Amino acid sequence: MIDKMGWEPVQPFPFSAAREAFAGLTSEDGRVVMHYFLRKADQSLVATVGFGPRSEGAPGTVHGGSILTVLDEALGAASWLAGRPVLTVRLNTQFRKSLPIGANCLIETRLTGERHRLVFVEGTLRGADGVLYAEAQGQFMRLDPATQRRFFGRATILKDS
Repeated sequence: MIDKMGWEPVQPFPFSAAREAFAGLTSEDGRVVMHYFLRKADQSLVATVGFGPRSEGAPGTVHGGSILTVLDEALGAASWLAGRPVLTVRLNTQFRKSLPIGANCLIETRLTGERHRLVFVEGTLRGADGVLYAEAQGQFMRLDPATQRRFFGRATILKDS
């Protein structure tokens, strides 16, 4: 079981379409369930993730693309939550162990630096028992207001943002 003591639920993306991303908030279609939290102790974004049967790759295991997607989304979300709106430029992922379908996992993120318009973020995907399944390092391009409007201009802005 994942201890959520000292965590506060958050919505890192300020637009409603993000709630219907690949790694959405519900698993009615059997893919992925993902919930974001701010861990107050270190002000980092963490996410709980559950992988449903439609995220399967090899029999009984989660597809690497599903793992890559949740890491991409969570690392980008960490930057958005820190007030740095971004899009992914590069994501390097190391798969450490096969992840069984139905596993409940924890993603932990950490902003590691900025250079010019690039934001650097790292993250890990671990099982509830602490086993490391994957880790990633991402480079994200910070968006200026005009670029944000171009990409997200038709999105509905959330009222609580």
